Amino acid sequence: MIEFKKVSKAYKNNVVLKDISFKIETGKFTVLIGESGCGKTTLLKMINKLIVPTKGDIFIDGANIQELDDIKLRRGMGYVIQQTGLFPHMTVRENITIIPKILKEDDEKIKDLTLKMMEMIGLDEGLLDRYPSELSGGQQQRIGIARAFITNPDIILMDEPFSALDPMSRVALQDELLKLQDNLHKTIVFVTHDMDEAIKLADKIAIFDNGELVQYDVPENILKHPANDFVKNFVGKKRIWTSPKYIKVEDIMIDKPVTCLPNYSIFYCLNKMKMMKVDSLMVVDENQNFLGVLYAESVTDKESMNREASFYMLKDIPTVKRGDSITTLAKMVTESRLSNIPVLDDKNRLCGLITRSSLIMALSQQFLDEEE
Repeated sequence: MIEFKKVSKAYKNNVVLKDISFKIETGKFTVLIGESGCGKTTLLKMINKLIVPTKGDIFIDGANIQELDDIKLRRGMGYVIQQTGLFPHMTVRENITIIPKILKEDDEKIKDLTLKMMEMIGLDEGLLDRYPSELSGGQQQRIGIARAFITNPDIILMDEPFSALDPMSRVALQDELLKLQDNLHKTIVFVTHDMDEAIKLADKIAIFDNGELVQYDVPENILKHPANDFVKNFVGKKRIWTSPKYIKVEDIMIDKPVTCLPNYSIFYCLNKMKMMKVDSLMVVDENQNFLGVLYAESVTDKESMNREASFYMLKDIPTVKRGDSITTLAKMVTESRLSNIPVLDDKNRLCGLITRSSLIMALSQQFLDEEE
């Protein structure tokens, strides 16, 4: 874990960071983001002591980094920067293996690790004897990532590594990095100015404004609950529609669907539908456990008035959980062609209802935001 305790940085009268305190969890992908000059890169460089705080302390796994040897600290971290940082006079192989060789690792081990890294970043080993100038920007950045990962460090620092790349290369490298993180679970601290990139990559996002940490949270909460007007404007009103996985069923469901017990008479149920202006009732037991749906159209004759709701209710009804994404919901509505879908909690109790109209209204909100 990386912990910042009341960290500040000033250059004469220019205050770059102001009293920053937060914790970066072990094995998580944390993104530092904000406008140019907000202090995010300064904070990143404090982790490997390239920049020293004016005030405050930084701890890694409980140890104050000011008490640790600078060289040993840096060799224990991976570091990837925007310009790749590759040495132009060295081959790809020499660039990747420079730290293991300094650490005097076994030659055969270094060779095996190098081939493993090339496979991991999706590049042919035939590139190993080329020079950086013979590679594309995306290939060079992949080599920079391989060099950062080859010593298997616990912490990887990445300072806007993809910002100079074309959009296609950038997306490809983002995907590759996510795959690496899924497999290796490193503590990654990543600086960017691109909110879309942050939302795609991060487990948690730290947003900075004028040297202050204004919000530190998971992407979903930042999209749904911005801490202040700066975050709201920085994120953008429509940003959540570019990440629909963060829009949950519980965000758009009807909280109190109209229900009945299974032993209620059809006569009573039809009257309740008429009073509540609905065409169906959710059938539940005394503990709100979902049993089925009673549709008005299922009752076809007057003789059925004295029967119970359980006789006509449909049991095999598709349901969703309150934490499911709106994309899952939209697919289910399209495939099932149902007018409504019950929402259940983790104990299979009825807690809400999704109707076609509520889904359409939610989806149309992105266009209403655009008009505003």
